[in-house]
Amino acid sequence: MPAEAIAPPDRASVTAMDESLHGMMTRLRAILDEPALTQETLVEIVSIFNNVAYVFLYLEANERHVNYERLLPWRDRFHKDPELDAGLARLLGDLRCEDAEAEDSRRRLLEQLRNKNRAKDPESEERMAELLAEAKGILGAVQQDQLALLNRLGVRVPGAAPSAVFYRLAAGTADPARRAKLARAWRVVRDRGQEPLAGVVDRIIGEQRRQAAAGGHATVLQETLAKCGVTEDTIEGFLERYLRRALERHGALAAEVAEATGASTAPLDHFGAYLRTVSGNRPLPQFALDECLDYAFAVARSAFGLEVRRASGTEHDVLTTTVWAGDEEVGQIHFDLWDTEHKTVKANTTTGIRNRADWRGLVQRPVAYVSCRFRRTPDGVPRITFQNVHSLLHEFGHAVNHLLIRKRIPNQSGLEYLPLERLENLSMWFEKWVFHAELGRRLSLGPEERAGLELCRRVKRLEYRSTYLDRAVTAALDFEVHRRPRGGVVDAFRRLDERFGLSPHCEVGDFLVYFTWPMLRANPGAYFAYLWGASDSGAMFARFEPLTLVEVAARPGLRELFAPCLDYDAPSSEPDVSAVFDFYDGVGHEGAGVGHEEAGVG
Repeated sequence: MPAEAIAPPDRASVTAMDESLHGMMTRLRAILDEPALTQETLVEIVSIFNNVAYVFLYLEANERHVNYERLLPWRDRFHKDPELDAGLARLLGDLRCEDAEAEDSRRRLLEQLRNKNRAKDPESEERMAELLAEAKGILGAVQQDQLALLNRLGVRVPGAAPSAVFYRLAAGTADPARRAKLARAWRVVRDRGQEPLAGVVDRIIGEQRRQAAAGGHATVLQETLAKCGVTEDTIEGFLERYLRRALERHGALAAEVAEATGASTAPLDHFGAYLRTVSGNRPLPQFALDECLDYAFAVARSAFGLEVRRASGTEHDVLTTTVWAGDEEVGQIHFDLWDTEHKTVKANTTTGIRNRADWRGLVQRPVAYVSCRFRRTPDGVPRITFQNVHSLLHEFGHAVNHLLIRKRIPNQSGLEYLPLERLENLSMWFEKWVFHAELGRRLSLGPEERAGLELCRRVKRLEYRSTYLDRAVTAALDFEVHRRPRGGVVDAFRRLDERFGLSPHCEVGDFLVYFTWPMLRANPGAYFAYLWGASDSGAMFARFEPLTLVEVAARPGLRELFAPCLDYDAPSSEPDVSAVFDFYDGVGHEGAGVGHEEAGVG
């Protein structure tokens, strides 16, 4: 059975998927029995593996709906058969493709097979797991000490994170002197684990260095840079400019907080109390999920010419949509938005569960799966918070990015294909539409809810401003420690402190926990990509913010701005760091998009 004939898996029909997998294996073995590969059969092989991945990723995402244990042996037949791998590697080694993209695909697949045979050092993997468990134990002990402190203060923590409870406690404390005392006590408890945690982080970094060296890399960063389109020098310059601006804007916010709260030292310890002066006790509105989805789809229609059509399901469960550009179907997006006991991933995520293939008549349309953990309201009505709307737009941006990647052969997901520094550009651009005036016009809001929306926006901007320095130092510290073949995280922080004067504003203990997070361990040294995406998306969004969606749709030339988000070969131009600070500081954004209501909606 040719790969292009495989239908998308139907959760109600495991038998049909079994037959599809059997057909793909039959076709794969028939190709491998040929004396040589061609460009066409290479693409068919890649497409078969793409479809196999699609089947199992889709099933894993929908495991609460279907029992697919009987299909699991197929995964091993495709991915854990040494004889099949050896035959494929031999044919790939003999093939040379005239088409540049096909040749790149051949090399990638061959390298993937070779890496599979180069088994990871099991002892190194075991050591890393032990180190992460040790770090978790230290952090757990600190958390127990924090719980004990809260108990002594007469505060009970019924299942909530101690840090969140402490934040609310400090924010609700009227006396600035008492808030300062609470902050000092909290920091003392946290710092009890600083020395042992720093030691574990250094050993984690050391293990990463050994793994990088085993792969022939001088530093961990050098290995990560293979996934980037910019040089170490470019990143260093970008981070320096970003960090200096973050320090400047951190100081400005600290002055605002001090003036509003009466804080005499460490003003950002009083940020929660400052937010209370901004928001008071006003309740924040929630928004109809269906209208928020329609808004996201309207942005895609105006900015990209895409029509998102509901195909099956509803906003109450898993919603399946098809995405069209004119008369051509581009792909599918599945929205699985509600928190359930079946979800094992804590964060909101978007997965490219099938990649695009478009090669001489062989077409596979990409599929993205958006999984969120929104909490249902007690009355069961599908409404979401402002932060949920922000997350929905962000994840939808990743899904659109996956569907629109300009490539024809599906070796990698669209969410993995771009250089690291460009992976967040489009999703962060989409999330900024939560601040656009169009959102308020498209939601069914009364006067109080409309005022509540503006309050949500102000609070969100303030919260982001409060993290300027944290984000910048995290990225700089991640870059600094992984660019060197030796030295630990405390030494790296000291070097940054000597260069930028960090110690009056933060300390190394503020950042140690981040080095245990998967997002930093996945691409060590590349946390800068989030700052890059924030800056790039801020500059892009500035072109759209004054326009209504009708006006955006009337300017299709704006779509060229997205070329670096869709084309691997486009250059990675360093963004102006001022764009993100101007956006969240509100410079030039007051009233943006206002006054266009009479222009209509797209």
